[in-house]
Amino acid sequence: MKSKLFDIIKAEYKHFLKDSGAMLIMIIGVFAYSFFYAVPYSSEVVKEVPISVVDLDKTDLSREFIKNLNTSDYAQIKSYSSDIIEAEKEFFADKVKGTQSTVSVFADTSYLIIYKAVYTGVLEVALDMGAKIEVDKLMKSGVVKQVAKAMKQPFEFIQVPLYNAAGGYETYVYPVILILVLHQTLLVGIGMLQGTRNELRDDYCNNLKEIPFTLFGKSTAYVLLYLFYSIVIFLIFPAVFVYPMSYNLIPLFIILILMYYSTAFFSHLISYFFKTRESALMILVVTSLIFIFLPGLIWPKEAIPQWLNLVALFVPATCSVDGIIKINQMNATLWDIKWDVLWLIFLCITYFKLASFTIKKSCEKEN
Repeated sequence: MKSKLFDIIKAEYKHFLKDSGAMLIMIIGVFAYSFFYAVPYSSEVVKEVPISVVDLDKTDLSREFIKNLNTSDYAQIKSYSSDIIEAEKEFFADKVKGTQSTVSVFADTSYLIIYKAVYTGVLEVALDMGAKIEVDKLMKSGVVKQVAKAMKQPFEFIQVPLYNAAGGYETYVYPVILILVLHQTLLVGIGMLQGTRNELRDDYCNNLKEIPFTLFGKSTAYVLLYLFYSIVIFLIFPAVFVYPMSYNLIPLFIILILMYYSTAFFSHLISYFFKTRESALMILVVTSLIFIFLPGLIWPKEAIPQWLNLVALFVPATCSVDGIIKINQMNATLWDIKWDVLWLIFLCITYFKLASFTIKKSCEKEN
C-alpha cells in the first residue's frame, strides 16, 4: 500500500512538472505573491506624512500647535501659508478672543492609512493643547494646579494594545494574506491540472474501486509540497519581513495539513464542472478576491450578510485563517482552536467523499 501511494505521488509530480501553467502558479506564484504582498506594508505604520499648514491665527498658541504637530510621529510640515490681513481684521473686531478655535483637516480619504496618520496626529495635538488651555483657565480662576489637572482628567487612561503592539498593517494583514496565497494557489493549481479532462479520466477511470485511494495519493503530493512552503513562509519569512510568529508548531501544522487536504479535495470536486483548464483558471482567480474578505478579518463578519458567512464556513481558508491567527498572534493551543480543527476535519471528510463520488460518476458516464 505504501509503495502504491509512493507511485501515485511520484506520477503526480511528473504530471505536475510537465504543466508549465500549474508550475507558474504553484511555485513561482507562491513565492512571488508572498514577497510582493509584504512590500507595501513593510513599514508597518505610516509616519511623518508631509502636510501643508495654513495659520490664520499667528499667535503663540497657534505656533505651539504647529510645533507640536511637526514634532509628532504622524506628520511633517513641508510648507506654510497664511492670510495675515484677514486674521488682523477678525482680531480687532473681537471675533477671535475667547471663542472656540477651529482646526480644519483636509485629507484624501481614498488613502486610508495616510488619512489615519494625519487625522490622528492633528487630533492628538488638538486634544493635548485643549487640555492645557482648560487647566490654565482653571488655575487663573484660583484652582490649584493638581486639582485643575484632576478636574480635567479625573482618571488616568492607559492603553495596552494586544496582539499587535505596533498597530501596524503588516502585523494584522500580512499573515492572513500568506494563508490565502497558499489556499488560492493550491486551489487554482489543482483546478487547472484537473481541468484537463482527458488526464482526469485516464488517471481515475482505469480502476473505479481505487478512485478514493488515487484521489488521496494525488492530494498528498500537493500537501507535501505545500508543507515545504509552510516551513519557508512560517519559519523563515518572519525573520526576513519581521512579522510576529509564535512558533507553536504542533497546532500550526495540524491546521495547515487539514487546510491543504480539504482544499485539495475541494478543488478536485469543483474541477468536475470545468470542461477546460482555462475555465478553471478564470473562475478560481476571479473568486480569489471574494475569499480574501470571507474570513472576516479584513472586513468584519458582522458587516457581511449572514448567508455569505454561512457560505464562508465551507471555504477551507475561513476556519484556517481563524485558527492560524489565534495560534500566531494569541499563542493559542490546540485545545483553543478545537472547533476550527473539528470543522476542517469535517470539510476534509465531506469533500473527499463528494470528490470521490463525482469522479466515479464522471467515469461511469464516459464508459
